[in-house]
Amino acid sequence: MENNLNKDIIIRRLAIIKYLYNIGVQQSMQVETIAGFSILAFHDCAEMFLLLVAENKGKKDEVNFMSYWDKYPELTLRESMRALKDRRVSIKHKGQFPSKFDIEISRSTMTDFLEQNTPIQFKIEFKDVSISNLVSYENVKMYIDMAESNYNEGNLYDCIVNCRIAFMELLSTYELNKRKQYSINSLLNIGDEIGEDYQKLVGSDDRSGARWFEQVTKTMNKVREVLKITALGIDYRRYTYFETITPEIHVWWKDGGRDYEAMPQEYYERRNILKGVDCRFCIDFIIDSALKLQEFDYDINNILK
Repeated sequence: MENNLNKDIIIRRLAIIKYLYNIGVQQSMQVETIAGFSILAFHDCAEMFLLLVAENKGKKDEVNFMSYWDKYPELTLRESMRALKDRRVSIKHKGQFPSKFDIEISRSTMTDFLEQNTPIQFKIEFKDVSISNLVSYENVKMYIDMAESNYNEGNLYDCIVNCRIAFMELLSTYELNKRKQYSINSLLNIGDEIGEDYQKLVGSDDRSGARWFEQVTKTMNKVREVLKITALGIDYRRYTYFETITPEIHVWWKDGGRDYEAMPQEYYERRNILKGVDCRFCIDFIIDSALKLQEFDYDINNILK
């Protein structure tokens, strides 16, 4: 039986498969010892895909990995996937780690397998499968979808602009329902942001210590930022890279909502060399951060009724 599963279920399952695939890709580009574990992720990704194929055809019986090609001969890259399976066995059961070349071959094999077989089995291009389907925050998902569309069309600057806005929306959305009634401050705030009120006390003359107060102010505000990001469970090292390669965004309040304005593209391009891999990093960073926050979310108003 063909098309046994609901289309929405298929799209969500493919999103999970793509998320696992992206984890494998990220691992494969790290130092060789860590990169070897990408093969485990790629193999798990392939197993999930093959199981989805079987379920979509109404067949849920257990089969071993290579038997899927016997049951569904339209599947491609049989021998390449057999080699991937053998590398996985060598790692997991023999403790033999692959070479960098084997890791690159595995990444290429997994990419080709998904790109070739997704349209054959599910009538959708793998590049069009959006991991944003796993994100529950609709306004964040909207900007991620826009960023992915920009990326696929080659509009790299618009892509990272929408990524930056998506992250701002993510933090704002997560904090919105964590404010006590009649309070503008989120429970997630680590103290109040320090302004420039010190100038009223010491002025702007460095002889009166103005520079020292300025340094302390900047340092403490930076500490607040670091603590907040890490407390939310977001990878701070990846966050600093994300902040470095994305443009400044100004927020304007308009008609009761937020409006965003990015720095001019010409000014950004004078300071940065934008690459497609940076756009992919930004999209993946937003999705990883959103999934991390979704692990534990709550509405303070439901608790303090």
